[in-house]
Amino acid sequence: MRFALFCDDLLAKPIVDALGSRTSGHQLSHAVRVTHQSDALLHGQTNVRFVEHWEDLLTARDIDAVIVGGSDQLILEGTKQLAAAGIPILFIPRAAQGSTFAYELSLVRDDNNVLLWPLFWHRFDAAVIRLKKAIQTGELGKIQFLQVQRLIGQASAGIPISQSQVDDELLHDVDLPRWMIGDYDQVTGLRTAASNEGVLIQSVVLAGRSLPESNWSINSVEGANDWKLVVRGDKGVATLQRDGISRRWICEIAGQLVEGTESETARTSLAAFASAFADVAHPSKDVANEQPARDVWGELVKCYETVDATHRSVRRRRTIELHFEPMSERAIFKTQMTAIGCSLLVITFFLTLCYLGIASLIPLPPTALVILRTLVFAPLFVFLVAQILLPLTRPSSAERPPAATR
Repeated sequence: MRFALFCDDLLAKPIVDALGSRTSGHQLSHAVRVTHQSDALLHGQTNVRFVEHWEDLLTARDIDAVIVGGSDQLILEGTKQLAAAGIPILFIPRAAQGSTFAYELSLVRDDNNVLLWPLFWHRFDAAVIRLKKAIQTGELGKIQFLQVQRLIGQASAGIPISQSQVDDELLHDVDLPRWMIGDYDQVTGLRTAASNEGVLIQSVVLAGRSLPESNWSINSVEGANDWKLVVRGDKGVATLQRDGISRRWICEIAGQLVEGTESETARTSLAAFASAFADVAHPSKDVANEQPARDVWGELVKCYETVDATHRSVRRRRTIELHFEPMSERAIFKTQMTAIGCSLLVITFFLTLCYLGIASLIPLPPTALVILRTLVFAPLFVFLVAQILLPLTRPSSAERPPAATR
């Protein structure tokens, strides 16, 4: 596959390096100069064509997909336009991009049947895969709880962590228990020593029906960064660790160590993206296997919603219940129509009272009364007609042709 880079996020560096070595025939053919961080990603790359504007990617014929990452407004707007043009996107998620942006891309995906594939790096690391296998096969027995502890090293003690960094770390970490255990739908957040500069400690508890409790905490400490996950079962304990700020995990189960590597993880993730790309370009007729990779974007949306729910939990000081629904155009349309319909009912009731008051106090000619009745009930009538006709004018998702491959 031929990729273009529209990204200034250093999390994409292992992917770019893997493309530079032409892993499994994949290569980086184009790059957009967005910010100075983009140049850092491309250090050492050869045979890459540089373009000044993302619009140039729309007309390029030798691009199969685009790597997108970063929270610059130019990147966010360009990403929506590239997706709308049917170009598959390998997406590097960050909390600063926001859940609203994820919702907008969900609508673009549904309208254009385009592949949006978020890179959850941990899902392709050999150590993390080994831990998930141990959980699924019952090697650890019945799981009792999970505990993720993240330490952010500072130059001295007492320096707070910015809330944006806390959210960014939580966005990726919250996918781990969801991916390995199940669909957590209850969130309880707690912040300690919060100020305008940030927080010293934040903890999040995830819970769900028939699921073991999952705890996440982040602390500001003097010294180096550290990351550790402990999974306790009734037959044993497994640990997963990351060394400092590296993207490499080490899993220890029953005295055995399994280590992942950045290069191997990058190759595996590119292979998974290529497989998802093939599934969208040539969808299977088997309903049971139809579009298996598209749910990954929905899982990213759930991670954004969990981060948002943590903020609400802290403000309200209570557990937040999440009710996940597929982020489809139909679901959002129904939500919007429900809100508009409720508003119109209230407004119509109020206008009806006004009409009765005016008609009883002021003698009006029949023509004026007809005009008043029309003004009162016309908005509700138009809404009901639109509610009936609008869905009939749109083709079903099954009738929409898949986005053309490039």
